[in-house]
Amino acid sequence: MMHARTIIVGGGSAAMSCALQLQEGNQEFLMVTDILGGRICYSDEEKVNFGAYFVMKNYNFAKKLVQRRTWINPFSVTFHNSDNEWFNTISLHSIKRLPQLLLFYRALYEFIKHYQPYKERCQIMDQRKAMAADPYIEEMFHKPASQFIREKRFFQAANDYISKFSYACTGVDMENISALDMMNCCMGLGVPIHRFSFDRRAMETRLKGRIRYGTVTDVRRVDDGFVLKTKEGAEYSADNLVLATPATVTRQLLNLDIPLRNTCKLYVYHVNAVLKKKFLSKEMNVFPFESEIIFTAKMDDSSYLIYTRVEDEKLLGRVCSSYQIIGRKAWDKAMYVYGDAYVEQDLGQGLYVAGDHNGLGLEPTAISGVFAANQIIKRYRNW
Repeated sequence: MMHARTIIVGGGSAAMSCALQLQEGNQEFLMVTDILGGRICYSDEEKVNFGAYFVMKNYNFAKKLVQRRTWINPFSVTFHNSDNEWFNTISLHSIKRLPQLLLFYRALYEFIKHYQPYKERCQIMDQRKAMAADPYIEEMFHKPASQFIREKRFFQAANDYISKFSYACTGVDMENISALDMMNCCMGLGVPIHRFSFDRRAMETRLKGRIRYGTVTDVRRVDDGFVLKTKEGAEYSADNLVLATPATVTRQLLNLDIPLRNTCKLYVYHVNAVLKKKFLSKEMNVFPFESEIIFTAKMDDSSYLIYTRVEDEKLLGRVCSSYQIIGRKAWDKAMYVYGDAYVEQDLGQGLYVAGDHNGLGLEPTAISGVFAANQIIKRYRNW
């Protein structure tokens, strides 16, 4: 049985960030995962992401995991209200909505002032305590985005622009996403965003042979730590355990009787296509929640990614005159976004939970892994 001071189960943003932070802290660890990258689902062959689509310039931890590529132009977007009504980022329509757009950007500025210190606190304290330290953030976690929009009086601008951007990021409407998650997504309307690539081999090299591939199926707490078994028959023991797996997997492995936020569904198609005329003028098309198509995005090689919330290839005919599918990915449990259930991060005696259970996005997920690593580093520095 192989032993490590710390074992990280999982290979996504939280797990990799935890590993890198432990490595910087000169801590021994081992990562056990079935795949490296998780929802950073980058295809080396197709040069596209089938999971997270962009990184923001202010992603301090997620940027350590990926290689930033081309800038996504926010002025090259067409917003569709219906089959018969659409408008571009800069248009007479946006001038008409300018007063409410200014209200949104004022709200966004206020949000960022609170959110940046919150992210910093989340590196050293669990998210519940980090939220409690700022009533503004705690209220945003529980408040529906639709209520926040009404209170800030930018409903029409939200209907035409902001909700569509949020929907493109999450596949969720304003009634069912929290104000915190919605504004976190919509920072992309004020902060530069870029496509990115992910180099698995480079990450394996950075982690210096500390990855073991396998699917953990059993976790037991023993007197002096933890014992893990994999589907492939391997066994491991550890003093500390970080479960950086999807929330449903974590709950099952630990036999926890806890509520979870519900998940959205996303389906991604990579196509060579000729788009219909009204979808051709800009690099991206975004849609209202009534549309089962979420967004289309033109890639650097002139192919397209098309995201839907229903798995139905026939939907592609709504935006394409002709198409050929290059690749596809189904996310039946894409993101934990519905509701305000909270998953504790520090379960005591060296057991930590990391992931997107309490907040969506690559950066919050990465920070949850950093928090777990920092607790372990602190434990041994105090010896």
